[in-house]
Amino acid sequence: MNMIKLYGKPIRVNKSAQEKANVDVGANLFVGNLDPLVDEKQLYDTFSAFGTVVYASVPKDTESGQPKGYGFVHYVDFEASDAAIEGMNGQYLCNRPVTVNYAFKKDTKGERHGSAAERLLAAQRKKQGMAAF
Repeated sequence: MNMIKLYGKPIRVNKSAQEKANVDVGANLFVGNLDPLVDEKQLYDTFSAFGTVVYASVPKDTESGQPKGYGFVHYVDFEASDAAIEGMNGQYLCNRPVTVNYAFKKDTKGERHGSAAERLLAAQRKKQGMAAF
């Protein structure tokens, strides 16, 4: 049901907060230089080719409602996010070459997702069966 249009607008279906904690392993990507025509559904559909996408978002300007020209894609594992970076960085999406790399972490200065520590924690979670998928 995620990103299916209802009354002309795509609906976003997210996990509840408790389930989301188990899903978020840090495989969060930043996608830059997006064409204004790219919406969340197109971003989701494009990046789903590399693995299971938890969700994709395209932030919009609060005043104009226009997309800001970048987006975020969150995967369930690092294998999928690594494949997406390798496969999509520099590729054209709606006639614009996009940049794809790990997103900066919130509340840190310059530290990106995808670190060795995050990968180790994700691997341990997977071994213990804590992954939601």
